Amino acid sequence: MNSSTIDSNWVGQVIDGKFPLLQWLGNSGSGGIFLTELDGDPSRKAAIKLIPSDEDAAQARIRAWTSIATLSHPHLMRIFHTGSWCVDSNLLLYAVTEYAEENLSQILPERPLTPSETREMLEPVLDALGYLHTNGFVHGHLNPSNIMVVDDQLKIFSESLRVAGQPIKPVALLSVYDAPESAAGPILPSADIWSLGALLVESLTQHPPLWDRSTQREAVVPESIPEPFATIAREC
Repeated sequence: MNSSTIDSNWVGQVIDGKFPLLQWLGNSGSGGIFLTELDGDPSRKAAIKLIPSDEDAAQARIRAWTSIATLSHPHLMRIFHTGSWCVDSNLLLYAVTEYAEENLSQILPERPLTPSETREMLEPVLDALGYLHTNGFVHGHLNPSNIMVVDDQLKIFSESLRVAGQPIKPVALLSVYDAPESAAGPILPSADIWSLGALLVESLTQHPPLWDRSTQREAVVPESIPEPFATIAREC
């Protein structure tokens, strides 16, 4: 089984006897994401991500999720539950997280952020990244789709955090959001800083910076970007 086989046809199933798949939210590349709900009075919306796996990788992934779930920060999305589930003899892992009403990638096709909005985004993102780096984690996937709004509060997606210094698994397609060192070597906090610069440029222009990975030149920060964001992006 691969992630593309997890789709909207799964709506109506109940994962692990506890988490109904209420609505298809999309494919993240590594797995499928659905709307679910948590028991309570009243019940609460949540998101559940399903990832195909095998026995060898499953325990490592669940250990990583368990470690991430111990983190607590107001601008970091919470992981409520993790586990495994079998369907048609295929092993799936699941993580139940906070439900986000919106993310930045849904806003930018319509319009860029204003400088005031960019500042409002930058402060909590920096706060969350500082917390992660202090606790030995790297986000590794900072981009508009991982800047979320949960109950009118900005949070960064946390399900795929990595331990700083771990080797990077080679990725076939790298984007401008992937730092130069992402092609090989351990994942370090500096990779998040690079991604933050790309995020600032795209937030203010609707387009990520131009960069040719093969030339080793610096990414281009458009002259139209106002200060102090232009300097911040160049330094990143």
